[in-house]
Amino acid sequence: HTMTITSTIETTTTSHYNIRPYRTIPYYTNLSQLPAASPTNQYMTTIPHHDLRRQQQQQQQQRQQQHNKPKCLVVHTGGPFQGRTKPTLLSTCLSLSIPYVDVCDEWELAETSKSKLHSMAREKNVPCIISCGIWPGVSALMAKEGAESLASKLRSSYCNDEEGTAAGDESTKETKAEIESIDYSFFTAGTGNAGPTIVSATFLLLATPVITFLNGRRADKEPWTEMKQIDFGKGVGDRLVWLLDNPDVPSTALYLNCRHQHNDDDGDDTANVVPNVSSRFGTAPLVWNYLFGGMKVLPRSLLYNRNAMQAFALFSEPIIRLVDRLVGATNAMRVDVTGCVVRRDGTKEGRETVTLRVAHDDLEMCVGLATAAFALEVARSMYGSGSEDDATPTVLPGVFFPVELGKRARENILEVVKEDAFVYELGK
Repeated sequence: HTMTITSTIETTTTSHYNIRPYRTIPYYTNLSQLPAASPTNQYMTTIPHHDLRRQQQQQQQQRQQQHNKPKCLVVHTGGPFQGRTKPTLLSTCLSLSIPYVDVCDEWELAETSKSKLHSMAREKNVPCIISCGIWPGVSALMAKEGAESLASKLRSSYCNDEEGTAAGDESTKETKAEIESIDYSFFTAGTGNAGPTIVSATFLLLATPVITFLNGRRADKEPWTEMKQIDFGKGVGDRLVWLLDNPDVPSTALYLNCRHQHNDDDGDDTANVVPNVSSRFGTAPLVWNYLFGGMKVLPRSLLYNRNAMQAFALFSEPIIRLVDRLVGATNAMRVDVTGCVVRRDGTKEGRETVTLRVAHDDLEMCVGLATAAFALEVARSMYGSGSEDDATPTVLPGVFFPVELGKRARENILEVVKEDAFVYELGK
């Protein structure tokens, strides 16, 4: 069973997974409101009963134990997350040993979840993924995929030369691929059918300094600046994008090469490298971009007033819905990963870029698809899928960003996201 904490209706799919679809239970603002476990209530469970009478048959005992086994999953999509600092729901889930997934796009909250609760999740043996969805989320998986693809390409092109290719050759070991930069770019037509919610979230982001990384150091910048023109591929074309805060930036810069989640990659030469990272966003119609830019003249305290921005977005809903009908709901993502080869003497050569693109016709649909893929990956890791082929968990106990996931989990999620994508180029 799944509990979805949400302020919008998400569309999900389980067609790619060999497990029973999870059922969504009603919205609760506090886990303490959930009904207690009982033979007729399977939303919450307790620990197995140990006082079963000895004369009970073995089959009955197994059924009872199976009934008492926790099978809850919390998917937290109740944004906007801007301005929140305490991961209360995650903490509560861990205290109850319930696996957890969220779509948090606020870095301070996400990093607090990671730093404060990772150890607790490991102790409780509970897998959790934070800041997932389409972006942030799948976009970070694209960055990881691009980094590995580029590292492999550079190794094959520059590390098998006169320095030697024998296994264990010291000269080869000292020649490595280095990721220099990762640039995220996103485009959504209108609100992507998400309506006023995404508009109010954007207003909040206009009051949020943009986290970027420059030469390995965090550099906060003014939102909606440093415009670029980006080609999102067939069916979308060139679009203007501006700097906007995205937790994929710091999570990629800080955790791209961490090995504590999985060590299933073959010879990751990009270890211990912190790249330059930035993220940009643009929308349609073009005038909306300039409207967002003009909103920055308002006091930051007003832009960061959640109630005021939500009220303004709701007031504008008729116009928002009309524009959505005119421009569609396309969502497009592009990730550019640039790297080079670093020789033993510190010289760099062979700079190359791998570009990855994914686009869907409807933002709301692909967000639901992506969130479901992350959630089901956690569910299979916690409870299993009943298949011997999936006996090994793909998400270990702990609190993880998408970029930290191992190769199997990444491939499973990307395969689901491929569904209905009219652009799917992963830089192979």
